[in-house]
Amino acid sequence: MINNYFEIDKQGNLKETSRKFNKKPKIKKDLFSQYLNINVGYSLVTPILIGVIIGLALDNKFYTKPYFTVFFIFFGMVSSIYNLFKMIK
Repeated sequence: MINNYFEIDKQGNLKETSRKFNKKPKIKKDLFSQYLNINVGYSLVTPILIGVIIGLALDNKFYTKPYFTVFFIFFGMVSSIYNLFKMIK
């Protein structure tokens, strides 16, 4: 594949350039970027699991079987979405 690159010189003429441009910048993968992906998974799953545990414990204590569990699962889902948005910014 032949790539021709052109540039405008000082007189305003179009001429072919001898410079080679890198179209794809090299992405340097380090240890931190690999652990950031693992951290995203933990920050999404952990609040939901904590919500399930708290909900089941409160349901067993107050004998209201599905109410606290459903509430804390929903709260954990909202919390995990908030964590994801915080990580993106």
